Amino acid sequence: MGCYISSPHSSRRYRDPADFDEEIVPDDALPLRTFGNFRNSSVFVPDDIPGLPSTHLLGPHLATDPDTLLYEAEIDNGRAWRCIRPALLVWLCPFMWPLLLAKGLSRVCQTCTCDEACYWLRKEYSTRTFYRVYPNRIEVNNPHVRIPWGLCACGSWNADNIVAHPFDRGAFGFRRVQCGVINYCCLTWPVYGDAVARQRCPCNGSLLRGGWWCEEWPCDVMCCTYRYYGLADGDETAFASSLALQAYFEGRKINTEEMNQCVKYWRNNISELSDPVSRKRDVMCEPCCIPCFQGQTIYNYICNRKRSIPYGSEDARTAELKEVYDKYEKLRKKQVETYEIFKGPIRHSTVCRTLGCRRVLGRKGLLFCTEGCNDTAGCCYKDLEMKSGDPFPPHSHPDIDDENDAAKVLQIVLGNPPLNVVYKRWERNDVTGKFQVVTCPKPADPKKAVRVSLIPAADNKEGSLVQRTVSSTPIQTEKMVETDV
Repeated sequence: MGCYISSPHSSRRYRDPADFDEEIVPDDALPLRTFGNFRNSSVFVPDDIPGLPSTHLLGPHLATDPDTLLYEAEIDNGRAWRCIRPALLVWLCPFMWPLLLAKGLSRVCQTCTCDEACYWLRKEYSTRTFYRVYPNRIEVNNPHVRIPWGLCACGSWNADNIVAHPFDRGAFGFRRVQCGVINYCCLTWPVYGDAVARQRCPCNGSLLRGGWWCEEWPCDVMCCTYRYYGLADGDETAFASSLALQAYFEGRKINTEEMNQCVKYWRNNISELSDPVSRKRDVMCEPCCIPCFQGQTIYNYICNRKRSIPYGSEDARTAELKEVYDKYEKLRKKQVETYEIFKGPIRHSTVCRTLGCRRVLGRKGLLFCTEGCNDTAGCCYKDLEMKSGDPFPPHSHPDIDDENDAAKVLQIVLGNPPLNVVYKRWERNDVTGKFQVVTCPKPADPKKAVRVSLIPAADNKEGSLVQRTVSSTPIQTEKMVETDV
């Protein structure tokens, strides 16, 4: 990965995830792409992370066309009122003035976002703001007023700010951030929309084992992750992003319909929103918790206030203008209902659930993960007397998200990954109750290692693909099988 090694081209063993013919699997070697050395979070990071291909935004070499829009997140209308955040007063403190000089006055003024509250509908902010997931990147657009030209009414008042974040420049998982976000009210209540964190490094394990892990609760509260804000459903957006990232890691071809199928499976079987009782995410101190302010009043009457068309004459109201306001009203009612039913009374019902940390000590706890100092006590991981080559040990206190990462959902909904991909996991045997290493899909017999590639059919005018299988026996034979695209 370009961000993970100083000279990426010197370590990439395979450049094209869609081309299995690029490197032949020897008779005594494992498949090209293995997963298991890194512990899973929302995604499963491949063992040979420096060898992953560059995304190359304009290159045709990726498994999926990089221009395919896989998912577009719903934007929360409360985002328009981020200008009333008390946290913005921090810029008045003298210790922040050097940062103000370094960033520039115009850049700091853009964080005040007063223009969003005024122009959310009148200047198309609501329709031009987006968070889009592509096969090789995340794209976001955060429109803003042009300073100082917009304040002086010179030229175009507003400008789009489209930013692309390729997966090979620091993307190792996505997750919703519960608290500690400057785009939350008082860093706590997501009345301006949820925030999604992008993990920037593949660290795993404790400092005692020669690593660290950036999925801990304190990392979310601090500035260890890049954050996307103003999203209506942070959990769904994070998982959809993880699905696209996992497909990139695998070299799996995926389209919009398949992404929708995976997201639908997540909603029906994993999401806490669809079943808050049986899929409740545990937090520390329950059931002995202190009730907490839920922010419902702020969200209903300020951040999602009803807006009317400012033009009194019916002749001045075009069909497009009416459509913008009708869409806003429809989303406003939907988002207010979601906050009343789920976000307020469930996610922010108590102080512990508002903070979001799962436990006091251990993984995703109030303190950093203490694994490594006393593994036999089962603080973070199972003590399984691991052998060389075994995958990362399973968690002592697994959550529902640990058992349903993006790799598993892709396999359940879309089938096995490409032929050169192998996952190693610890799974509990239902009969014996003991953990064992499970390889999925099962690797091919080393004595019968094969080379598989998808190549265009020479005489095929309909655009189908021909699958060529070459055996590794001394007498090589080729079998040509036509498959529809």
